[in-house]
Amino acid sequence: MKTTENMNELNEKIIALTDEEMESVAGGRHSYIEGDDGKSYVRTGPGLDYKSIGVLHRGEDAKYLGETSVDDRGVLWYKIRWNGRSAWVSSMYTRKVRY
Repeated sequence: MKTTENMNELNEKIIALTDEEMESVAGGRHSYIEGDDGKSYVRTGPGLDYKSIGVLHRGEDAKYLGETSVDDRGVLWYKIRWNGRSAWVSSMYTRKVRY
């Protein structure tokens, strides 16, 4: 069916967009995670069992990658871009903002 083929082609183009192209399409607005209360440890995965690789201090921000996870304690974690790699921070000491 032609409509399905067109949708598949469009989906492939959207997936292939770079961050800069997505920023242009979205009007320059992205969601970020901002340190809100003291310091939040940046981890390799969504939970305290994962290695700490840095700290997101109050007022600092990191790009939100649109994914969340809940750990075994029921705490929500945000997936972020941190120093050029994917990482996770707890929602307990951060907040989501848009610029």
